Amino acid sequence: MQTLFYILFFFVPLVLWPYTSELFEFNKMIFVYAMTATIVAAWLSRCLVTKKFIFRRTILDIPLLVFLASQLLSTILSVDIRTSIFGYYSRFNGGLLSVISYSLLYWAFVSNMDRRHALRTMNFVLWSTAIVCLYGIAEHFGIDKNLWVQDVQNRVFSTLGQPNWLATFLVALMPLVWCNSISKKRLLWLGLSVLLFTTLLFTKSRSGFLGFITADIIFWVGAFLVYKKSVLKTCIVLNSLFIALALLIGFPFSLITNHRSPITSSAPALEVGGTESGQIRKIVWKGALQVWHHYPVFGSGVETFAYSYYQFRPVEHNLVSEWDFLYNKAHNEYLNLAATTGTVGLVSYLVLISFAIYQLWKLKEIALLSGYGSILVSNFFGFSVVPTQLLLFLFPAFAVTLGVSGQGIADSPKIKLSTNQKILLVFTLFVTSYSLYAICKYWYADLLYAKGDAPSLTRAVKISPKEAIFHNDLATVYTNIALSLKQDKEAEKANVFVSLAITESNRARELSPANLNVLRSRASLFISLAAIDKKYLGSAKDALLTALDKAPTDAKILYNLALVYLKTGETEAAVNALQKTVEMKPNYQEAKRWLDLLEKSK
Repeated sequence: MQTLFYILFFFVPLVLWPYTSELFEFNKMIFVYAMTATIVAAWLSRCLVTKKFIFRRTILDIPLLVFLASQLLSTILSVDIRTSIFGYYSRFNGGLLSVISYSLLYWAFVSNMDRRHALRTMNFVLWSTAIVCLYGIAEHFGIDKNLWVQDVQNRVFSTLGQPNWLATFLVALMPLVWCNSISKKRLLWLGLSVLLFTTLLFTKSRSGFLGFITADIIFWVGAFLVYKKSVLKTCIVLNSLFIALALLIGFPFSLITNHRSPITSSAPALEVGGTESGQIRKIVWKGALQVWHHYPVFGSGVETFAYSYYQFRPVEHNLVSEWDFLYNKAHNEYLNLAATTGTVGLVSYLVLISFAIYQLWKLKEIALLSGYGSILVSNFFGFSVVPTQLLLFLFPAFAVTLGVSGQGIADSPKIKLSTNQKILLVFTLFVTSYSLYAICKYWYADLLYAKGDAPSLTRAVKISPKEAIFHNDLATVYTNIALSLKQDKEAEKANVFVSLAITESNRARELSPANLNVLRSRASLFISLAAIDKKYLGSAKDALLTALDKAPTDAKILYNLALVYLKTGETEAAVNALQKTVEMKPNYQEAKRWLDLLEKSK
């Protein structure tokens, strides 16, 4: 089993695939699911072979179970249960399945690993991180500058997909490197420290740098308490190197004024655009507090911020440069939990991390405690992703197993298996194989979805028929085909695809009624179909009114509603809608022009 954990920690930071809908997080999450299924199967098999339940009790067991229960209840009461189970599509990490996976990995690790294997696991993740850093530094010097729309040379993201995510991951692991530099092969570990810190500076991440400061203070204060004066020389050398590098390359706070850089089409909106990030965060956090106020106990549902936020989105959001971008996270892990899982979810999470901190401190694992603290600080200005969430759940497991000595699981005595044991082992193998098949199917459906053409989307829908965005995108494709056929004077064929488009749009709406993007796409679909038959303007108006009910401060929805009113001859209603639009967004030039034209024509 230890080999499986080595594989997990080595490859999670490195895994990506350019042909899925999201290059980084999706593939890392799928890899974690697959490895969890395999590790749990190996654990169960070991229990069956040894005829005993192998489980090591820890102080985190009850807090972790309580947190899992809060996530389950929030999922059951969610405004979109599928999103709560799998996570928001394009985000993935944070859904109920991911939390279950991380929890199982924690219990599997503490129950089956010892000090020797824990140290090896940490070494595997550190050498994997070295590869990540080498690629990140190569990015800074232009190795893949033509592959990305973004200026990757300005802010590197390596294999993690976003500069802030990379920074948080690096900072969490730095104290482990510092710890090694105190006791053994100092030049090697000093060199790795420089490599990680240089990459951190190239991310230009302010939240990551705040996490670094947190880790640095906690680690060296703790190290002085534990090792006394023996760490003084290493502390001076390392921090002198860090200061020199920061002066040479530049501090993140002086290098950038806007704390963001988009990486993929699914990148968080806060990471894109011109308005200063602090201003945007205040607005988003204000909306998150409103969501929490309206869903105080269990929240709107695990990972449903993209749906609930727009119901309470502050009107001043219309005045920032990212006013029409989608926000699927609160950009504060704790407010995000409060909004989506309520007071129960937030309190249970805070209790869990409090017990984890206590466990790390009690076991005197200063390096792990420092890295853990850095993640908590960075997450105050962002949110967890797969690599950092894995560390957040498994750092306490490392601490527990570092205090365990023994022969290790590889030296378990051989036992002759009974018929019942063999049957149960075969059953375990069957369940595991089916789980891996389901995971692969889920991944392949996304691969087809990413292609975006009608045949691929049709196959994706067949494989994963309950994924609303698959139906939504297929409806858009069918609409475009219908419009093309109409232009070619093939009215009969066009009507067939009109019917298919409406059917797929209806299905998307049924599957995810709280999804504002589905409603926006539905309105756009009917507006497009109005070129074939004006009757669809009525359906477009209904879709926009429904969307406006779910996002009452969205100026763009109101503006589009005004345009539909104009097309249906409802001039007074159009004027009223445009007036409200301009009130919400005084700098909305298109709305102001239309309003001026209509008022002059009276």
